[in-house]
This record gives sequence, structure tokens and C-alpha cells, in this order.
Amino acid sequence: MSEDFRQKFKNFSEKMVRISSRCKNEEATKMFLILPFLQFLGYDITNPDEVCPEHHADFSDKYKNKVDYAILRNHIPVIAIECKALGTSLKDERGQLKSYFNAAQTIKLGVITDGLIYEFYADSDEPNIMDMHAFLTFDLNDIAKGKIEDSVVDGLKSLQKTNFDPENIGAEAKRKIVFQNLVQQIEDLSASPSEDFVRILLQNIGIKHARAKAMTEYTELTKSAFREFVNIRILERLDLPQKEKETDKAAVPEPVKADVEAKLTDVLEPTKLENDVFEYVKSRLAFLSDTEDLFKSIQEIGFKNFKGKFVVFYKKERAGRMFDFYEGKEKTYTFDFGEQAGGEISTDNISDIDDRLLSVFREKAEALGYAK
Repeated sequence: MSEDFRQKFKNFSEKMVRISSRCKNEEATKMFLILPFLQFLGYDITNPDEVCPEHHADFSDKYKNKVDYAILRNHIPVIAIECKALGTSLKDERGQLKSYFNAAQTIKLGVITDGLIYEFYADSDEPNIMDMHAFLTFDLNDIAKGKIEDSVVDGLKSLQKTNFDPENIGAEAKRKIVFQNLVQQIEDLSASPSEDFVRILLQNIGIKHARAKAMTEYTELTKSAFREFVNIRILERLDLPQKEKETDKAAVPEPVKADVEAKLTDVLEPTKLENDVFEYVKSRLAFLSDTEDLFKSIQEIGFKNFKGKFVVFYKKERAGRMFDFYEGKEKTYTFDFGEQAGGEISTDNISDIDDRLLSVFREKAEALGYAK
């Protein structure tokens, strides 16, 4: 059922993005984008007793206020929707939504939107005081591209007319905010695990007294384990066969045996940055590869480290050369993909190579044959 809703949401988002170019002002945004969204959630936009435009949310007779749309239940407003023209920065417009929570005591959910970007707020900490942070946000541009998180699907389903529970939305919002913070904590730990965290993991696998000198290596292993965990989740999400899911399980990448002609004494151990580059190549290609054959071929990527350059290749060092990586130049990363693939890239952001990386990998896999 969730997958069916996910696809419907994607289809709806694609339609909204297509017609968004016609929304030149706030009224057009309301008519072509926001009202269809409310209808998508199951609300009857033709019934003013359910979806009421310009609903009063007054502090007093002196201070009159109106909300763009109010969703009513038994003639009582429970959802306030503040609408802005497409492209308006929502960050500077949240104050008005806060006032509706204060003025209308029955409001349990506040929404602010420009028709494509949506932010949902509750009063989970204090009644009629809007939370500082949204418990649910999404951009229909992303949804149209298939970037739909499970938390968005579940959150939006709970806001459908048939599922929405005004009395429970505050507690649900609190759980979602805590969940978002936990996800951020895990993301931070995966990028830079603390020593205490690494030691806890080591103790769980039986290493109870790791020496301080060994912690640098254990920290790198922990980062690699996080990346491997993410790769496995990607495989499961893509629903690839189990045999393919079991590829590339080493926590630290092992170089593929190459047809090198260089002497063993010419080959050096990779530095930390070179290891990070190799890890990035494999994990990023696991995300970017759009066919099963291409994905399986990632296991055939290897490296050789020579004095002055770090060579990453597919199957064969010369024929399958993907790029040379140079450390210690002006920028953090310097890659040479060869003249046919566009030459050199120097950057401080490694993701700048993504397009060229996928292109050269695909080319080498087609030339040398996909992995079997």
C-alpha cells in the first residue's frame, strides 16, 4: 500500500512541476498547485465547510487576521495553511503562521508552502505555540525525480483526510523531530566517529582494551564499516539478487590483481587520502550505477599506488585506467581522466567528479566486458 501511495505521490509531483511555470503570482499558485495538493490528500476543496479560504484567525476585534486556507472538522479549524507565491523564501514568512497558532486555539497543524516546497509544523512542546522546527518538509521537485524518503511517505499518509488525527499530531510531530535529530547524529558519527563511539563498537566485538596508537586505524575501519552498511542498504533498496548483495564485503578495499609491468619496489602503500578516494569511487558508483551489469562490475575496480600518483582502474591497469589521482597539489583533489575523458579536474569537493567518474567507468566496462 505504501508503494502504491509512493508512486501516486511521484506522479502527482511530476504533474505539479510541469505546470508550475504558469504560476506567476500567489493566486495562480493557490489555484494550480496548492488546492490540487489538498485534493490529493483527500480534502473536498469545493466544500467551504471543509476547506475554507480566508478563514478568520483573530486575536481580538482590534487585531484582525486571516489564514489563506483552514481545514475544518465539524466546523472547527484544525489545520492552517499559509500560501506564498511560487519561489518565495519560506524562511522569512513563518511568523505569520506562528500567529495563527496563538490566535486559533483549535489549530493543531500549520502548513506553509509556495506550492512546491512544503513545511509542516505542530505545537508539540507547548499548546498553541508553534514549534521552531518543521516535523515534515519536502520539495515536489525532488519527489518528481523519485527522491522520496520513507519518512516523507509515512508522514504525508498520516495527514490524509481519512488518517489525520488532530489530537495526536503533536505527539507524532515530536517523534518525527526526535527521529530527524537522531538521523543527523548518526550521519555525523558516520563522517567523524568519536573515540568513545568507536570504543563502544570495539567492546561489542570483543576488543576491550584498544591502545591509543591503534585508535586511528580503528576509527578509519569504523568509517569504512559505515560506508559498507550504506552500500548494503542501497542494494536492498534496489532489490538486487542476494549474490550481488554479497559482493565487496571487505571493510578495507583490496586492490584487484592487475597486469602491471612495474616492479614491486615501485608500488607503495596508499595514504589515508588515497584510501578515502578509492572508497568514495566504489561507494559513489554503487549509488550512480543504473544497471545491474554496471553495478556488479564495481568489484573489478582496483588501484595501484606509485610514487607521485595513485592509479584507479577497471580490470586492467593500462587498458582499464579510469584516472590518476595526485595528492599534495593546490586543491585537495586532483584527478586526471585522460584527454579523451576531459583531462584534469582539481577541486576541493570530490563530488565534482561524479559525472565524469560514471562516464569513464561505463566506457571501460563496455570495452573490457562487464563482471560475470
